[in-house]
Amino acid sequence: MSQHGEGLLRRRDRCPNCHSTLATSLYSAPYSAASIRNYIDTHYKGRASCHFEDVPYELARCSNCSLAYQVYVPTEILLADIYDAWMPRGSREELRGDLNLDDYRYLANEVQFLIQHFRLHPKQISVLDFGFGWAEWARMAMAYGCDVSGSELSRDRIEYAESIGLNVLAVDQLPANHFHFINTEQVFEHLVDPNHLIAHLATRIRVGGILKISVPDSSRSLRKLASNPDFSSLSRDEIMPIAPLEHINSFTHKSLVALAHTAGLKRLRPSLYKLYNGSSGWLEVSGAIKLIGRHLYRHIFPKSTFAYFVRTLRKEGESGVKTNA
Repeated sequence: MSQHGEGLLRRRDRCPNCHSTLATSLYSAPYSAASIRNYIDTHYKGRASCHFEDVPYELARCSNCSLAYQVYVPTEILLADIYDAWMPRGSREELRGDLNLDDYRYLANEVQFLIQHFRLHPKQISVLDFGFGWAEWARMAMAYGCDVSGSELSRDRIEYAESIGLNVLAVDQLPANHFHFINTEQVFEHLVDPNHLIAHLATRIRVGGILKISVPDSSRSLRKLASNPDFSSLSRDEIMPIAPLEHINSFTHKSLVALAHTAGLKRLRPSLYKLYNGSSGWLEVSGAIKLIGRHLYRHIFPKSTFAYFVRTLRKEGESGVKTNA
């Protein structure tokens, strides 16, 4: 990778998933363009101090695995500015104020599903919440009695997690062939090298174990840019999956499955019986309808970027997505 913009951005010369060098440009505009600059000023509430106006915000799509990705991505120096200075850190109390009953049902439903799937006593099920934030998912799994560990970078959030008894592990401390289930929520879209992380996590789950990946779906945003290459025409919801500097990998269902395949993981479609038998919230009609719709969208129709992937034994000589160097 080469560095640009006073060392704040670096160029990715190949796909961050399959490492192919074959790609097509989807969109390109300098960071000094009014539409890009207006978004950054608004999104970061005037805290952003950009010194890379000569570098473009450029989206490319891999010709091999179809992943859309930002060509120029932040270096560690810029990432520190973005997450420590530009973005105000939400507190634990603010998050709790935002969560409602449906949010907690969502968390409970996921934990109930994995217990139902493995058919083990919860204390026998080892799970990892990777990038746990304020540990809401981990706390729910702990409440059900699972053996829960977590991994996170933020020092404040690590200290909070340790205060509630969560076993916090660094990435290089994760035991191999150990976890039944690894939860990742809004992680892979931020990574300069998502292939490296998924390859590592795939060896941390045991054979038959599950890696859950949930990332923003960029399908609509990419289609709209293709038909009208004007960043200012996008709504805030449409910008979110392709957000400059932050969501540097923009997934569709196809590219998410390709990412998992490179690590030897296979898409798991849970049976409706397991999904609904592990569901809560049936007492209210509105909650039941929402739950039914969520399951149908994520696990029956094939276009979701919320997916479960299972580790299987590869046949001898089998590999993931082919690359074109």
